[in-house]
Amino acid sequence: MGHKAAVSMLVLLASCALASVQGPARKPQENLPSDRTRRQVETIGSASQAYVVRFAGAVDGAMTRMPISYAAYKQGWQPNLYCRIENVGDTDVINPWLTVNGLGDWRTLEKIAAEATRGCTTDAEKARAVWEWERKHRFHACTWDRECDDAVKVHNVYGYTLCGDDAIIIDDLFRAAGLKTRPGRPVGHCVTEAFYDNEWHLLDGDEHVICLRRDNTTIAGEAEVVRDHDLMKRTHTYSIGSGDSPLTDQFSASLYGYEGDRTGERRRSTTHTMNLTLRPGESLEWRWDHVGKEYSYAQERKPGEAWHDGLGTLNEWGGTAYDNLRNGKWIYRVPLDRAVWTRGVVSAENTASGVPPPALQPADAAKPAVVVWKLASPWVFVGAQVRAHYTLAGDGPAIRLTFSPDGKSWQTILEDSKPGAGYATPSFDTLISPRGKPTYGFFVKLELQGAGSRVSDLLFDNDVQMSLLGMPELTVGDNQLRYTDETPGQRQVKVTHAWLERTEWVPPTAPPSPLFPADGATVEGTQFTFRWEPAVGRGLVPRQTEGGVQGTDVPSVAPAPQVADYHIEVCDRADMRWVISPNFEKLISRTPSKGKAEWQVPLVGLLNPGTTYYWRVRAMDSHGVWGPWSRRWSFRCEGPGAPLNLQAAPKADGTVGITWQANPQGRRPVAYKVYGSDEQGFTASDTEYIVRTGRGFCDTMEEYNARDKKGEDPFWGDVKTPANLITKTDQTSLFVVGPDFVARPNKAFYRVVAIDAQGNESGPSDYAAVPRPFVYTAAPPTARTAEAYRYEPRSIVSIGHFTCNGSYNGAFWHREKITWTLEKAPEWLKLENGVLSGTPTAAGRFGVSLKVTNNKQQEARQTFSVDVR
Repeated sequence: MGHKAAVSMLVLLASCALASVQGPARKPQENLPSDRTRRQVETIGSASQAYVVRFAGAVDGAMTRMPISYAAYKQGWQPNLYCRIENVGDTDVINPWLTVNGLGDWRTLEKIAAEATRGCTTDAEKARAVWEWERKHRFHACTWDRECDDAVKVHNVYGYTLCGDDAIIIDDLFRAAGLKTRPGRPVGHCVTEAFYDNEWHLLDGDEHVICLRRDNTTIAGEAEVVRDHDLMKRTHTYSIGSGDSPLTDQFSASLYGYEGDRTGERRRSTTHTMNLTLRPGESLEWRWDHVGKEYSYAQERKPGEAWHDGLGTLNEWGGTAYDNLRNGKWIYRVPLDRAVWTRGVVSAENTASGVPPPALQPADAAKPAVVVWKLASPWVFVGAQVRAHYTLAGDGPAIRLTFSPDGKSWQTILEDSKPGAGYATPSFDTLISPRGKPTYGFFVKLELQGAGSRVSDLLFDNDVQMSLLGMPELTVGDNQLRYTDETPGQRQVKVTHAWLERTEWVPPTAPPSPLFPADGATVEGTQFTFRWEPAVGRGLVPRQTEGGVQGTDVPSVAPAPQVADYHIEVCDRADMRWVISPNFEKLISRTPSKGKAEWQVPLVGLLNPGTTYYWRVRAMDSHGVWGPWSRRWSFRCEGPGAPLNLQAAPKADGTVGITWQANPQGRRPVAYKVYGSDEQGFTASDTEYIVRTGRGFCDTMEEYNARDKKGEDPFWGDVKTPANLITKTDQTSLFVVGPDFVARPNKAFYRVVAIDAQGNESGPSDYAAVPRPFVYTAAPPTARTAEAYRYEPRSIVSIGHFTCNGSYNGAFWHREKITWTLEKAPEWLKLENGVLSGTPTAAGRFGVSLKVTNNKQQEARQTFSVDVR
């Protein structure tokens, strides 16, 4: 602020609890002395105009960005500085926009869905494409309100969602792509299902999860995951940014336990569009830095107060999340030198143009000139400032600027009455987007009074919040830009791109060749280790000298970078559009192969025999620069397919047998392994493994809360569990339940694995469940008078599976409990504590009937006779 005389300025501040959020500006990135600033200006005169921006540097922002994952992604060195669209003509410009290389038209929900599903021909492809697009254009964070329920706002303005927001957004995108949807029912989490191919399918954009059926192709529905948690346990959860963690995958599975009806649909939440109008003198500027201004619904966290939901700002999600915030500019320099300035106002009273230089002044000096402007943007405003040059004459309040969020109530932001020339720059950031009230439009009123009072220059300088991934980013090479607008008639627009070019950094090479599998090779089995020829960090680069560019044998100024990480993708599509499943996109640094040019498939059976697969790898160097992808390589697996149609059938003799069929896909099996467990959705294992049990067996929340410490309970926490391999057979059937305790496992659930002649194993089959309750013991058929008779009947019982109840209260909540009832028996035979006993007093044949009932309202009976001699 400056003035030849004193200026009296009133900036009315909102209370801290309602003030707009201002934090530290993003730390300036470290540029190199050799980086060169480039700038390209395009003059636009048509409604659709294409042009090319040549980015001649060696490194761009996309190359330094870590893969988008569940948590906030890390953005490295970013050469883009700003991109400005400016109306330099005399007519309003309606809905101007830029796309880069055919991408980025996210002005409406329908346009986002169209970009996401481009090239898709089936509903299955559309659903997968929407899920892929959504999960790779946001990260997990929020500021605790419903702003992020709108897909257009998220992808242009904010860039982040929680699961509750994301389930709503992906629902809107599915429907915009022509798919039917319904909400999922997990505990403590939100998801959406899409309907195609006459079935429901679960696609979780927040946690980056799809669960494939045993065919390794079809995406399972939520009800299938509820039934068989192993579908989730064999899936990598929480995205490429997380390491493999079977216990985490078990916890993710525990959220799925709802067995009721799945009906209803959400209402559409996306109503926002990126429609905008630029008046003459107005400009929109995407910027790749930020000054620390953001919108938040959350309440301010007090010093020393522990963080919890509903407090703080984006910074609460960590420095990386905050670093991904961007502040753009929305600037309006009122063209007082042209008559068109009056077309940009809401209202104007008693105004007149002054003599050169052009200025605004009262037409009648006895009355004030009053002008109202509206500033409106599809990006949320997070800061505002007025810059005004003026000259005042006379006494009294000669100039006053006031702010209104609605055009009704007004607050003073500048007031001055001192005669003479003045220049004021009042900021009213604290009135813009106060917590809980995002500002997308506001009003500013100018009141000017006195003969000779005039305003010669007036500019509104506003900060807006922008999503980093929703900006027109230039990358290395020829960028194909297209400008469009919907302006009728003539327009005159100037578009300016500014960026840095860096030549001292050079991306690492692509891995040159595969070591295993060789390109086009056939592999024995479905679990093996991918290996490739290492990439090379390129530290020898051309260097600018007075005589020109020296050769590549001249060392770079910077140390030679080393390869720091690899990124592998394995696909079942030749176009590499998406990976098979979340198991097959990996940062090697998040795996046991860290530091090596290799990666092992985590489980047997995630690949299908006889199927052509494709893979590729790229490298990242120690500067954080990703190199190009390798060539696409292919391979096939040989081995048996997972057994099909596994069923359990009770027999009249009190036994249960299981039967299955060999899978026609893959080699003919020569043997099978059979696994059994009382845990629903168990994981087949030949060795000891760990089961997450939470607080063990619980029936009520009171019991759960009382079990807050392990104590002597062996079934509490993360429990080492014995192998559940039962036997090996060359048949396609096996008796598994019966009174012979040695030969029969007598378990509630079974899976089968196939083995071929080369010893390759398939993945586990779906499970078969034994009918429950089912009495598998046989009573002693004879007794002697005056001698004690005893029979302890036993029934098949499921211990259920690890689930969460109401919130993240993980335990085995669904253990089956049984009750025995003696329906028919001689007087000497009694049932106490589940044991049938007594002493017969006379010989004869006596009929007995036992009923067993479980807590699922299911029952079974055992009838038999006892011959007393």
